[in-house]
This record gives sequence, C-alpha cells and structure tokens, in this order.
Amino acid sequence: MRIAIVGGGPGGLYFAALMKGLDAGHDITVWERNAPDDTFGFGVVFSDETLGSIEGADTVVHERMERAFARWTDIDTDVDGTTFTVGGQGFAAMGRKDLLRVLQERVADLGVTVHYRTEAPDVDDLRTSYDLVLACDGVNSAVRSAYADAFGPSLDRRRNKYVWFGTDLVFEAFQFVVKQTEFGTMQIHGYPFSASGSTFIVEMHEDVWRRAGLDA
Repeated sequence: MRIAIVGGGPGGLYFAALMKGLDAGHDITVWERNAPDDTFGFGVVFSDETLGSIEGADTVVHERMERAFARWTDIDTDVDGTTFTVGGQGFAAMGRKDLLRVLQERVADLGVTVHYRTEAPDVDDLRTSYDLVLACDGVNSAVRSAYADAFGPSLDRRRNKYVWFGTDLVFEAFQFVVKQTEFGTMQIHGYPFSASGSTFIVEMHEDVWRRAGLDA
C-alpha cells in the first residue's frame, strides 16, 4: 500500500511507524513543513495505561521513550491554601523534542521517507497516486477544512485563556493549584518532564484575565 501522510508531528510519525511494523512493504511518505527540531511546548504526559498500549504496539518506541521519562505517582492539590496528596496515579512525562526525536529515528530506521521543511502536495494530487492519504496537520488542519463537507467537523469555541510555560524547577509530583483571587478563579497544573525541567500551565476565564490586567 502507498500511504501519504500530511504532517510529521507525533501523530503522523507514530502512525507511519505502526504501519511499517504491520507490513514492511508499505511505501510511506511524510511531509512536514517545519524543521525536525521545531516544536511548541515543553513536556508531554502519558498515563500508565497509554504506555501499556504503546509498549504493546511498538516495543522499540516504548523502550526509547522510557529512557527519557520522568515518573511520578502522586498528585499534589492546593485549593486556596489547603493542600492534600492523592497517590497511586501512575504517569510519565518527557520533553516534546525528545518524543519527536524518538519517533523520527524510528521511522528512519524503518525506511519511511520524511520530507522536512516541505509543504505537502495538494491532497487531490496525492489521491491520484496514493492508496491512503492521512491528514495529521494539526488542530487547524488545512486538509480537514478543505474537506469539511465530508468530515463534518464541529467547533465549540470557548473563552478560556491558557499559557504553557517551562521552568528549571523540577516538581516532585503533579501539581494542581486553584486560587480564588480578587479577579476571579485562577488555576495552574504542572509536572516534571526531565531531570532538569518541568512544565506548568496557567488557566483562567478571559474575563478574569482582563480584570487582572494581563491583556495589557
């Protein structure tokens, strides 16, 4: 089978690796408009259940991911200064760049062709020469938009503000903080993703964001 994949992020690369694992005869080509080391954000979290599925599907990918994991089983929650810990929640995290590198190396080993810094050909052109065309071009997918009548996507737009940060402070566990401020409710969740860094996400309603003056 000839397969064209539009988008070389984790989803597109992992699909390519799994298809090659099922049948080495598949001819798979990926187009990724960004450079191999371009990415956005910091850590990526996996539950133990998800990791079990990855291990069952591709042990090589799982083993390479495991070398980069930060692991924890506790969730520390703070609500307006009252703190408590819930244990027994198995999670692991790794840097997004590390995840991409693992998947890029895996597809290269398997013989998948990946064109970096390259826009994919028009989907209608791809359909003439490939048996399957897979759209993995992100949340604002141009392919999905072009074929919206067929795919029938729906969008429920909300007004939450969300910022993804990184820090060299290494958390010991997953952190969840909720605070009622003079402007309204603000919340943070954060987690370690390596031996040298953590990610934390700040969220609030747009009205709170504006009242706090953060729009300025």
